[in-house]
Amino acid sequence: MNPGGPDQPDYPGDPTEPTRPLRGPVPPRQPLRPAAPPVVERVPPPLPPEEPWWGNPWAAVLVCIVVLLLGGVVGYAIGHSGRSTEARTATSTTTVTHPQVEVRTQTVTSTTVTQAPPNAANEQKRVEAEAEVKKLERENEELRKAEGG
Repeated sequence: MNPGGPDQPDYPGDPTEPTRPLRGPVPPRQPLRPAAPPVVERVPPPLPPEEPWWGNPWAAVLVCIVVLLLGGVVGYAIGHSGRSTEARTATSTTTVTHPQVEVRTQTVTSTTVTQAPPNAANEQKRVEAEAEVKKLERENEELRKAEGG
């Protein structure tokens, strides 16, 4: 059993014996090294901004594929929306070639002139019209000569 208590080591010998030093002499003090500069904690710099989703080429390809599929579905739905009553029209065309016949006709025209009995009023109008025609023909010839033609 331990005479000094549970925390004290068990020493051989007399408990009244003077104490013995446990370690050797204390070494002389060394001069202190200069202190390192103090460490200053800083907030880390902010992270660079993330690249937007459309910057990734695969995202753009995926968006194109989705839009094409959506367009196809919408086009199919619109194209088949009025197909509740289907009506089929069958058209058949047959071309028949007939021999061509050339027909030549000869037309003979005969005219007979009958003169109405002279009327005094009609005769006067005819004479005035002939005089007017002669006058206009002379004016035309004078104009042609003046133009050099």
